[in-house]
Amino acid sequence: MSSLEKELRSLGEKLEEVIRRLDYIENVITEGQNYPELAQVIGGLKTGAIIYGEPLKLVTRLLSVKRFIDRNEAARDEVSKIILNGLAIRGPMNISEMAAEVAKTRGTASRITVRGRVRKLVELGVIEKDESFRYRLVE
Repeated sequence: MSSLEKELRSLGEKLEEVIRRLDYIENVITEGQNYPELAQVIGGLKTGAIIYGEPLKLVTRLLSVKRFIDRNEAARDEVSKIILNGLAIRGPMNISEMAAEVAKTRGTASRITVRGRVRKLVELGVIEKDESFRYRLVE
């Protein structure tokens, strides 16, 4: 794990702690019902912290994908890279959505080719299929 990844992970953990503490403060204030305005302010702070955390998670997923591609020659083809980056950015997708993502980037895409690459990526252990037949990055 690189120092950038360690820093991102540390920042994410600190942000989660801030969100937990804001939750606690919001619950205490809401239970007392003496300061509803303050509860709204705390809720706004918590929302801001959550919104700030999403780009951190995205960068972490993209770094994870890059590290995987650098280590595994089998995933260095253009279609596999597009699939992995699409899953990192957009989240879980089915084969049709991945084929559309590949077509957007390359101009053309075959569902058969995409399905074959997905099968290979599942075998390599970088993605997995969930119960709704959508594929996602393995954490």
